[in-house]
Amino acid sequence: MFYYELKPGISWLDVTPSIIRYLWNTGQEFAKRDGKIFTSFGFALGEQHPAYDAVRHRLPDVRGSYAWYIRVPDLPGFLNHIKPVLEQRLAESIAAGISREIKISFYRAGLRLVIEQGKITTIEPWSPGSPSDEGNIAFPNLTFLQLVFGYRSYEELHYAFPDCWCDNEEVRVLLTVMFPKKTSNIYPVA
Repeated sequence: MFYYELKPGISWLDVTPSIIRYLWNTGQEFAKRDGKIFTSFGFALGEQHPAYDAVRHRLPDVRGSYAWYIRVPDLPGFLNHIKPVLEQRLAESIAAGISREIKISFYRAGLRLVIEQGKITTIEPWSPGSPSDEGNIAFPNLTFLQLVFGYRSYEELHYAFPDCWCDNEEVRVLLTVMFPKKTSNIYPVA
């Protein structure tokens, strides 16, 4: 099952067992029709869905999520392209109207973002210089892309990669606001 939603106010605990019975019975009918044996069904509802919480103990197998490996050949260009979304997230957050420069280190290269009164005025390449200018936050290898695409939070990246660090709480908050962790379901367009 790829899609499963209920109207607000309807209990997932009440409905989901009936959905499971329906899937099992329908699977049995299809298998009988096709001369096969039906042994299992599954939900493909993304990483988080209320149905999983309602019947996790009744599901035969729970698989973890899959992550796409995405490269961005022009990161400043991409961030400039999505700048309206980033500015909207800033405007609707605890950082509304903020002015700040953020230097993001990838150790050999990096990015410089300038925010003025809640508007992003500059997104450009930047290189860490001397030890006194390492930037405000660092992401080894391509880990920053996991943050950009909402696959991992800064805290998760910091836990997994010791070289991921931040010297300023405000910078961490700003990047969390602009690049929140989001659960996604990607379906191919036929």
